[in-house]
Amino acid sequence: MLAKIKIQFEERPYVGTNFRPRPEIFLDEALQLLIVATPWGARGAAKKVIERMTEYLSLAREDNEATSPFGRLSCISTQANNLRIAALLANEAVYREDNVSEYRSGVEVFAAIIDENEIVWVQAGSPHILLGRPGHRLLPLGSTIDLAFDMSDTASGETLLPPLPSQLLGLDSSLNLNLNSFRAHPGDRVVLLSYSHVPEVLFTIDETSLDLISKRLASSQPDLAFWLGILTVGEEQGSSL
Repeated sequence: MLAKIKIQFEERPYVGTNFRPRPEIFLDEALQLLIVATPWGARGAAKKVIERMTEYLSLAREDNEATSPFGRLSCISTQANNLRIAALLANEAVYREDNVSEYRSGVEVFAAIIDENEIVWVQAGSPHILLGRPGHRLLPLGSTIDLAFDMSDTASGETLLPPLPSQLLGLDSSLNLNLNSFRAHPGDRVVLLSYSHVPEVLFTIDETSLDLISKRLASSQPDLAFWLGILTVGEEQGSSL
């Protein structure tokens, strides 16, 4: 008997007084895949990213030697290569079909796949990624400040500017991606937060529930819009021959 990872996902937006687009979410338990695609511009760009990525990942699952115009890297795992190539194919599609002559839309993307108890992810732009593990405070796994935080002079009392992404898929023929992974434990929660920076209040939280984190964030900065998602890792017994 081998343990099989079971995943659950829940999410919630908070509007505040400014605008932050709500992402398109794709969750496939058979593929053990989560994609969070946040559109800046037409929502169709986020849907296109999910379609292109899932097409390639489904093909790669059936054929380990599936070809693509992008070479594989020897320094990362098979699943990390699959996610990287899927994101590059999605970037190429959005760039060529939407932005080759003028900017019309861009997409922040986070995609994670579980393979033999390892969670592998690829990311361009938000959200911040934090690990909630039983018995521990939230641990940052990956974060990126946006242009709103970068351009606001909050030290002098200036109000933080409305959300403005610093990295987007689809704006250029090339793409800078973040890739990483960790070994998942039953009960782990991957907290995804679209916010201009990682708020300090997160590091005072012991319970990583959607309700609690949402309430703490909303009460600490009522005007700031955010999106919060939590991927929960469980364990389901299954057999393997």
